[in-house]
Amino acid sequence: MEDRARQAYNARRNFRNKKFQAGCYAPFVSLYFRTNGDVIACCKNQTFVLGNVSQQRLEDIWRGAQISTLRKALANYRFESGCEFCEWQVQGGAYESAYPWVFEEFPVSSMEPEWPAMIEFAGSNTCNFECIMCYGELSSAIRARRDRLPPLPKVYSEQFFQDLRKFLPHLKRAKFFGGEPFLSHECFRIWDLMMADGLSIPCHVTTNGSQYNPKVERVLKALPISLSISIDGVTKETLEKIRVNADYERLIANLHRFRDYTRRRKTYLGLSYCLMRQNWHEFGEFLLFADRLGSEVFVNTVIDPSDCSLYTLPPKELSDIADNLEAQSSMLRNRLSLNRHIWENTIKAIRGSANERQVEGVDRIKESAAEARRDGPDDNRNPLFAAWKIQDEGRYAEALTEALKTPETDPNYYHALCLCGHLRRVTGDLTGAARDLDRAIQLAARRPEAYFYRAWLWLEQKQTNKGIADALCARELVCEGDWIRDTDVNEVFERLQNQR
Repeated sequence: MEDRARQAYNARRNFRNKKFQAGCYAPFVSLYFRTNGDVIACCKNQTFVLGNVSQQRLEDIWRGAQISTLRKALANYRFESGCEFCEWQVQGGAYESAYPWVFEEFPVSSMEPEWPAMIEFAGSNTCNFECIMCYGELSSAIRARRDRLPPLPKVYSEQFFQDLRKFLPHLKRAKFFGGEPFLSHECFRIWDLMMADGLSIPCHVTTNGSQYNPKVERVLKALPISLSISIDGVTKETLEKIRVNADYERLIANLHRFRDYTRRRKTYLGLSYCLMRQNWHEFGEFLLFADRLGSEVFVNTVIDPSDCSLYTLPPKELSDIADNLEAQSSMLRNRLSLNRHIWENTIKAIRGSANERQVEGVDRIKESAAEARRDGPDDNRNPLFAAWKIQDEGRYAEALTEALKTPETDPNYYHALCLCGHLRRVTGDLTGAARDLDRAIQLAARRPEAYFYRAWLWLEQKQTNKGIADALCARELVCEGDWIRDTDVNEVFERLQNQR
């Protein structure tokens, strides 16, 4: 980092509870868990992987050589180890909104701290929304319906949760992201551990606001839960266009229920806003809405996809947006209170990035993110992923040949059996289809997919009662965010009913 930027950045920081200065304290205080089992320091650094829970024990990751390397780099204000996004923010003058501020509150007394003060858990992509700026690693609905890929394997084992149990008493905060945390088995597993051990760790859940039910209420009652509700528009039209599958009226009703809860528990309710090309025009009205609710707004900086990002616009267009927002300031400054500084800092951040140097920085960040995704779980070398894509091209026999290469040790073996059963049925091998689907049900009797495919098999064989029984099992087990939907199950159920 350039000396001038470093000095300006440090001038706005308070190092009172820190033994030493560093560009960011994330690897000293926090661990972040991704859907594929990778452990990173924070959500902004996706490329410098500290370890993977399927290959290493959690304590070995926290005390390992990889995290030590990142700590030393940031203690020297070197951001090249995957921290380019935050360096880009600071170089653009966005000191107060730069992501390292998230970690500033925690004391740091050693270069090799004994325990993290915070965990950030995004270990599941289970989600019922298909937001336009999101992608399959963070939304099972997108993965199934937009990407046409099988579900991600479940990598968080019982061993991981037992290892995590030793860390929990030392935490000052636990954060839960998604997917949608209130649909995630993994999140509820961690909350159950906290409750079983009598812990009262302050938790922060970033939610899409669609879930409010007895299962959620049980967690809210047992633990001090603060919430950030992701709402990317103040009008029904904008919100539902961005957050695909959202119901505006239901979300607003749940928002007020969550607000009432946080007031009773004296916890925090904030709103998250992904500021993008599609909604910047509503930003001022959104801050006024948040002020009326008594909630502070956290502004997410969107870099990818390009057609959503403000920061991939030419500098002149970005400067024009800053001018447009600034023109509203005389009206808004007197009306805004809680979120006035959010308005001012956001305009400053946009204007600070309206130059060629910052645009070049965005390109570097995007290249780094693309590299991280190329190494992700959707590698075409995996036979199941390849089979899924070949099937979409209508080449069913070739897809079956590819899917059969999936070894029994593969975490997605259940889904490979389901796909093989489906492909055998459409290619006429009904006996083989029944064998694969029976085996899949033996492996995962609480998953809906095999029952769904077997219901279709019974339909073709005119075994109506067996088909209806399987369709009812699938209907009972299917959840929001699964890659088969209620409408899919209802279709086969109705056909079976008509066959009677």
